[in-house]
Formats: sequence, C-alpha cells, structure tokens
Amino acid sequence: MTHPSHFVESGKRQVEEPLEPVVDRRRTRIVDRRFQLGIALRLLLVLTAMLAAGIFLAFAPSFYVLATTDDLKSLESASVEFLMLHKRLWPAMLLSFAGIFIYSLYFSHRIAGPLHRFNSILRTLLEDRDPDILKIRDGDYLRETAELLERLANKIRASRQNLPEPPGDTPPHCGPK
Repeated sequence: MTHPSHFVESGKRQVEEPLEPVVDRRRTRIVDRRFQLGIALRLLLVLTAMLAAGIFLAFAPSFYVLATTDDLKSLESASVEFLMLHKRLWPAMLLSFAGIFIYSLYFSHRIAGPLHRFNSILRTLLEDRDPDILKIRDGDYLRETAELLERLANKIRASRQNLPEPPGDTPPHCGPK
C-alpha cells in the first residue's frame, strides 16, 4: 500500500514528502474511547446512585415489616412482596443499564466524531497544509463550530495564497468595539 504524499519546496526544487497514513474512522462507533466511555461511565454512576435510592425506597416498606413485626401473616405477605420485587426489579434494572450505556455511547459518538475531525483539521493547519473539506454527518452536534472552523480554514488558505478573503467569511459582530 502506498501512502499519500505531497510536495514541499526545498530551495529551488520540489521534494516529495510522505504524509502520515489516513485512518478511516467513519465506520468506527467509538471514535474517542476515553471521551465516550468516560461519558457513558459517568452517566451510569449517576443513574446507579439514583436507582439505588429508588430500590431502597421500593424495598424499605417490606424490609421494615420483616425487621419489626412478629405477626406471621404480616411477615408472609412482606416476604412474598420482597421476593417479587427481587424477581422483577433486578432484570429490569440490568436491562435499563445496558440500554442507557448503549445510548450514551451513541450520543457521545455524535459529539466525539466532530471533535475528532476538528482536531484533524487543526493539526493540518498547524502543519501549514490545507485541510480537507470538513464533513459533518447528519445528526452530529457542533454544526455551528464546524462552520466556523471551515470559515477559518478558508481564510487561512486565502491568506497563504494572497487571495482576497472568501465572501461571507466576515464574522458577526460579537461585542462592543
């Protein structure tokens, strides 16, 4: 497999310089593992705490009756209720956790994907190269930031080539002068 290259002017001649291989990450569901798994785990921790409080409240009445009553009839109904909650609540909770974890990965992918492309464009600009056109998928977040970054790249490209700024690239007034 040949790697892409570009030409760099060295003195009076052009020298071919290899570029780093481009990794196609569009098919990857986890673009930024640390960011996406961090969001998913934090969300699960918060929801675990909330579910633990809910489970405590669901089991508390039965537990109170079991702990404080000597009446066999009350103990029997409380223990049946306690066992029924165990039978129904834990599978539902595990299914909820799995669904929430998968959704948080999907949600974070809509943020991590654009951030990954932004970082790629910024690295390209820092290397004094012209970046590719920034493509944002339908449903991705940070569209406005992508438009601003694209305008910045166009402005830098135009200044390198001593061209006038592309029309419509003047930023809106953001405060008092």
